[in-house]
Amino acid sequence: MSFFLPGGIRNLPGIGREKKQADKEMVGEEEEQGETGQKETRTSHIPYIPGRLAFFNPSELSPPPRRAPPQPLPPKPIQSLPAADPAARARKPKNGNEIANNELRPHVPAKDRIRLWKTPFAIRADAELRASLPEELVERTYATLHASYAPNSSSSYAAGPLRFNQFCDEFGIPEEDRMPASNILLSAFISHHVGTVSGEAVKNWLSGLKAWHDTNGAPWNGGERWVQLARRTANKLGSGFKRDQRGPVTLEHLQALRTALDLNKPFDAAVWAAATSAFWGCRRLGEVTVPSAQKFDPKYHVTRNATIQRVNPNSDESGTSIRIPWTKSTKERGGMILLSDRPDELCPHEALENHKRVNASVPGDAPLFAYEAGRRSWFPLTKDAFLRRCSHIWKLAGLLAVAGHSFRIGGSTELLLAGVPCDVVAATGGWTSLAFLLYWRRLEHIVLMHVGKAYNKKRFEQVNEAFERFRIANKIVLVDVDAILDDKNE
Repeated sequence: MSFFLPGGIRNLPGIGREKKQADKEMVGEEEEQGETGQKETRTSHIPYIPGRLAFFNPSELSPPPRRAPPQPLPPKPIQSLPAADPAARARKPKNGNEIANNELRPHVPAKDRIRLWKTPFAIRADAELRASLPEELVERTYATLHASYAPNSSSSYAAGPLRFNQFCDEFGIPEEDRMPASNILLSAFISHHVGTVSGEAVKNWLSGLKAWHDTNGAPWNGGERWVQLARRTANKLGSGFKRDQRGPVTLEHLQALRTALDLNKPFDAAVWAAATSAFWGCRRLGEVTVPSAQKFDPKYHVTRNATIQRVNPNSDESGTSIRIPWTKSTKERGGMILLSDRPDELCPHEALENHKRVNASVPGDAPLFAYEAGRRSWFPLTKDAFLRRCSHIWKLAGLLAVAGHSFRIGGSTELLLAGVPCDVVAATGGWTSLAFLLYWRRLEHIVLMHVGKAYNKKRFEQVNEAFERFRIANKIVLVDVDAILDDKNE
């Protein structure tokens, strides 16, 4: 079994530069409600724990092909930037998402609220802008501002303006006072929801509300002390509304998939390749799947034409790297999926090669894990389809229900418990040193609860000792770690 050395990894583009970003709870029209019950099971024998770890250095990766020096290009036409689709139809609001629509707040798709919902302040700011710049440049400026948000962010942020304007309508807050919202009004908005939703929901609503202010050039008062105190109370009194945190995907989950999937079938081959890549690469599921066929975008989603390199293919220190164009933390700088070969049936390289062979007719500009669907047609592997297939298999096998993020948790946990150095695991998953330490501290109790039956307590203590050495080597002060965690909970 082979792993990437951290020194080489830090020299790769997009690796080792990620900023820590808390996971967001999606609240709004796009949110899926409801959780299935969990069934406790006993984890069976772990099939492969290496006795001696072999490593290969990613610096041995062949350099990317040389490119011609960049030539100055004329400005791209405004059509190249995203714009609100006038033909897009908004869905009927779900219960609780209704609002009185008017000229300031038209009935539009959730992703367009930040762009199209206005206030008297926003209208005046727009008039000043149009009085000073040509129309085409104004539209291009707006398009550029809104292009700064990833598509998923635009949809999740939409809940902020919705909840805030619902609140303002209920209490008769004048339109003039809604933007810029004062610290008093923001504190009142939070207090109205204290004890009825989680603190994470309030946090995400404020993030959307801030984005709405930012794109309209309005001052943001969300950093005022009153607002901070109100948010702290929302966290304390909203703890009962937090979603249950799912446990990690384990090797037993992977074994169940490997047994049940027919790797000669296009869809199953794609599912298996994506599962092993997400698990052993410690990646977010959104980095190997797409939200939907309509939302596939090569700027954000890896394609079959991606740079895929093999290192030391004929040795015991072999692995694969896959260049991805976008990550949640590095944005357009992208990152790498780093996969070490395994001498068993859970090998991610073998899974990827099988997928490419079974789905050979899928074109190069399609998503990497797209699969054949009849003659001369293909479908992208969506996150929902992937999770449905996995969940069905795990339910039949009597295994615990898990979520998409569970692959990232499970992969990093498995590598750590197998003795892989912390800095190697951190680099594999694209964490900075501090971000990885924070990640582990926040998930430690979940991991311990779910892997305690598979690994003895002494092994887990050894992992914690390794993390302590990792903290000291990276000169991370424990007080700073605890302070950051406390801030996350406020």
